[in-house]
Amino acid sequence: MTSLGQNEIDEESKIRELISQWSRAVEARDAKSMMKHYLPDAVLYDAIPPYKTEGRELIQAAWENCFPHFPEEFKSEHRDLKVQVSGDLALVHGLYKFVTPQDHPCSQSWMRVTVGYRKVHGEWKVSHEHVSMPFNPLNDQVWPIKDPAELSQPDYSQAAAKEEVVS
Repeated sequence: MTSLGQNEIDEESKIRELISQWSRAVEARDAKSMMKHYLPDAVLYDAIPPYKTEGRELIQAAWENCFPHFPEEFKSEHRDLKVQVSGDLALVHGLYKFVTPQDHPCSQSWMRVTVGYRKVHGEWKVSHEHVSMPFNPLNDQVWPIKDPAELSQPDYSQAAAKEEVVS
């Protein structure tokens, strides 16, 4: 097992702080501050349409369009974040959820998040962000992540049984 050098630990710490700043900006509904650490040509593959948004300004506009649909109060929570740093590139993946006081649609499931960072002029910037939710291939619907500690999945034996009946 390879241990991290002090530089990797320092860089990981910087990236985790950027994630914390981003979360606070989300909670404040401050899309401009959210974009502070995005490259101008950043790309977002989001869990909601459109499937791809290119450019910091358009990503900011997408968030601004979403905020009116959020509840009055909510928190932003990350879980199981893994940060890998190699030179001027870093990759972060984990889970993300909006936490609301009421049973709001935006807080029904955890989402999977992967973010690619590039170090430009000594600063970490988001180059690519991917947010997704798994789907159930048996009915082509979202498979919610209710409890990240449980790796739930559809009962695939039902599909196999149906295929045997058809054959």
